Amino acid sequence: MALIALALAACGESLGEPRLLASAYEATRSRLVLIDPEQPNGPWAELTAIEHAEGWDVEGVVAPSGGAAALLALPPGRSQPRSEAVLWLVTADRRQILATGLDLYAGLAFSDDGERIAVARNANGQNASGLLEVLRAADGTLAARYESDVPTALYPIGLRGERLWAAALEPSGWALWALTIGADGGMSREQRWSLGRSSQRRWTISPAGDELAMEVREGRAFRVAVRSLDGEDRLIANAAAPAWRPDGELTVGRWGGQSGFTLPIAWDAGGRWLAVTAYDGRGPGDAGQARLGIVGAQRGLERIERAELYAIGWWTG
Repeated sequence: MALIALALAACGESLGEPRLLASAYEATRSRLVLIDPEQPNGPWAELTAIEHAEGWDVEGVVAPSGGAAALLALPPGRSQPRSEAVLWLVTADRRQILATGLDLYAGLAFSDDGERIAVARNANGQNASGLLEVLRAADGTLAARYESDVPTALYPIGLRGERLWAAALEPSGWALWALTIGADGGMSREQRWSLGRSSQRRWTISPAGDELAMEVREGRAFRVAVRSLDGEDRLIANAAAPAWRPDGELTVGRWGGQSGFTLPIAWDAGGRWLAVTAYDGRGPGDAGQARLGIVGAQRGLERIERAELYAIGWWTG
């Protein structure tokens, strides 16, 4: 188990100079900036700006190649985040809308080759059925589709080959689904694991694709649950925000009653830099002020002074 407090050693060969892609929030738009971990407080390179409804930020992920990002945004003038978000694809030299009518809260999942993106359409209402789609990143055309036959909200987690992992909020609580994409573009649910009724978020699949980690919250009590997809489970008490290193080690955030703690966001592809949220409080219920930060083996934690920054992922293009 790798903890933030331990030394951060380089993992594997350099995959290019990583920069952290982040959203610099403004009231009606978010500027996408690239942050050099050696100089996190700037100057920053700016990719583009995404306009959105006032008061809303973008949500997104970076492709495994590091040279493209998929982003969900609520367009200007819209007010229904569950059903009116649009999907943007952003590269170094272009941006385009791939789909509309999506769930801003549901998240996204790139395929390993970066050629497909899994999205969700979760209609409003308790009796609505969730819908998963796999879109081609080149043009947004539909590659695969699955519609739940029971009231369910669906959240794509990982797309590995022809297997899509998704979290499902069912009437009975949370579950993990494994769906297989068929040659005809249909998807079938092959497996289901019950995850309980506790509040859950930050689901993440290990690099090898054999474990799922998630943050579980019950009141002010947090823990990280790790489910082996072969059937074994383990719990990490008083921990939150799981993030996998490229070598398969799991990093979690902890707090010990003293001022100042950090929660992981994401490792870069070489395992050299860890993006975190740094708090000046003592823990849940007393988090204090938050800042985006970067942890490096030689530099330790360096906070970024600007307050309204949201980390999207590591860019290597």
